Amino acid sequence: MSVQPVCASCGKPLEATNRGRPRRYCSRACQARAYRARRAEAPADAPAGGGDAPEGRSDAPPQLTVERIVRAGIAVADAEGLDALSMRRVATDLGMSTMALYRHVASKDELVALMVEAAMTGIPLPDSPPRDWRHGLERAARRDWDLYHRHPWILSKVMVTTRAHFSPALAADSESTFTSFDGLGLEPADAFRYMFMFTAYVQGVALTYVSDVEAERQARLTAKRGEEEPATGAGGARSPLFEPGAYPRLGPAMRAGADPWDLDALFVSGLAGVLDGIAADLARRGIET
Repeated sequence: MSVQPVCASCGKPLEATNRGRPRRYCSRACQARAYRARRAEAPADAPAGGGDAPEGRSDAPPQLTVERIVRAGIAVADAEGLDALSMRRVATDLGMSTMALYRHVASKDELVALMVEAAMTGIPLPDSPPRDWRHGLERAARRDWDLYHRHPWILSKVMVTTRAHFSPALAADSESTFTSFDGLGLEPADAFRYMFMFTAYVQGVALTYVSDVEAERQARLTAKRGEEEPATGAGGARSPLFEPGAYPRLGPAMRAGADPWDLDALFVSGLAGVLDGIAADLARRGIET
């Protein structure tokens, strides 16, 4: 399948040429902007033709690569969320011009897609088969839980959805998890049903964690601006739920289970319940495990 060439400066599609060298720019203006950007990025004593720095130089700036751009994008998203991510921001953090990034990554959407791939492959998949289906799902859950803690922003990009989207790393992750059911003789539809139940639980609890991360980030921004936090903020001691007698059922339950929150422990105990449910369904259907 042919790939539509784009302008190396502005990213606009280019018309294919039947002869001569392939075009790199859509106009002389884009070509000139690209040249000025290269000159601005080059060391002061770099050759006029924009060649490599002299051999042995230690003060030459690192070469701009897709990998460097992706790492910088992940750093921004990890620290400040996807709302703070932009091509301009990444370029600033790298000490480059925004136009220089577009010669390597076509758009912010493409950058985010590359960030997802890099973040997911940063946590290696298991290199051995699971002992049984329960062990396989448990270690998949731990891996995903670790992923969402390292990169909270990624959850919105890998959530289960009825709209199919392809990511090589996400597909490999799911394929690895599906090996948990090997040997059970499940129909594909049943394997999907169990996988959906499992993934919905893991991502549902992760959504609570990610929401807390964002709330804490907003609270820090509020404090930095010198604004007063709302009385109904994250501080549980100030919540009406914790006033004795206010809510005779909800209040005691919240005080016992969520004062303070231990989301890791709740995640593990809830996961055990989900897996117990799958085990009961397998037993009901007479499937040996």
